[in-house]
Amino acid sequence: MLNTKPIQDFIIVNERNMRIAAAVSEAWPEARDQLVADFLDRLRSVLMTTLKGWTIAPYNRFFADKNGNLSLTKPAWKEEYFVELACHDYGEKIFYGVSRAAGKDHIKNRPHFSEVLAAVKKVAPTAIAAVWWEAKIMMHSPAPDWRKSEVLWRLHTDGKFLEDVAKQLLDVAEVSGPIIDRLVPKT
Repeated sequence: MLNTKPIQDFIIVNERNMRIAAAVSEAWPEARDQLVADFLDRLRSVLMTTLKGWTIAPYNRFFADKNGNLSLTKPAWKEEYFVELACHDYGEKIFYGVSRAAGKDHIKNRPHFSEVLAAVKKVAPTAIAAVWWEAKIMMHSPAPDWRKSEVLWRLHTDGKFLEDVAKQLLDVAEVSGPIIDRLVPKT
């Protein structure tokens, strides 16, 4: 954990330092949003080269909204199922996997596709089923908590960070996509 006492001492030395600190504080959320938006754009580009015919779009903002995500879906899934990268609790937890459309009661009451969970467990053994997830995996690599400045810097500058996240999402899409194509209700 960062010792902030020297920073606090610096801030209160004079009015100029206080103005600088206030400006940095005000700019930080927008700078972080820009870092994440740029990363998600790069991630989307990588995914689109492999996932032809899929729709890939963000929903809510990472860190600024309690739950933000990048959703990957196919038109045939009728926005009921998604391969998803999810930022929960303002970024404290990063999950990925196969989600079910939250807020749609007919899906909440639909039985889970056990075949999807079994397939995802082959590429991500820690996957579990949850109310709104066919297969939910806590992201440990490249980092479980993306709020830390060193993680945000890696997200911004490290190509391996992008490759790691893309590979995990592509692995899940590859094993679950054909199953969902077959099992999603056609009505």
